[in-house]
Amino acid sequence: MHLTVNDILDVAIKSEESSCKFYKEMVGQAKNPETARLLEKLAQDEQDHLDYLLWLKSGEPINEEVYFDGLEEAGELNPDMTPKEVLTVAMQREGAAAKMYRQMADIFKAQPDKHFVFERMARDEDHHGDAIARMMEQF
Repeated sequence: MHLTVNDILDVAIKSEESSCKFYKEMVGQAKNPETARLLEKLAQDEQDHLDYLLWLKSGEPINEEVYFDGLEEAGELNPDMTPKEVLTVAMQREGAAAKMYRQMADIFKAQPDKHFVFERMARDEDHHGDAIARMMEQF
């Protein structure tokens, strides 16, 4: 399989778009104001990642067979979800995104600039997961 950087970035872009949409939709459904504020912050962080990926997109080819684990949806939207249930799904999504970015970083081990970008994004997703875990302690 012959993929380009664009192909890989398209996967990441789709993931960020999906997460951003998920968090924005959950803001309107969250019954707890603190959960809604956290979801707004997560949506903005995902939008920032999306904007960066769109800027980064190029056509440089790579020769790797690539499959990204965990890109399936981590959970379904449900207006009756408790804040803890919303945060559980959010943690699953952040974990899947971090794993995906680490896989991308591995692809670009020989290109430190690209490797750094994807490692940084994986760390950002880890930080999101940590913030969500702290929020879950309140419920």
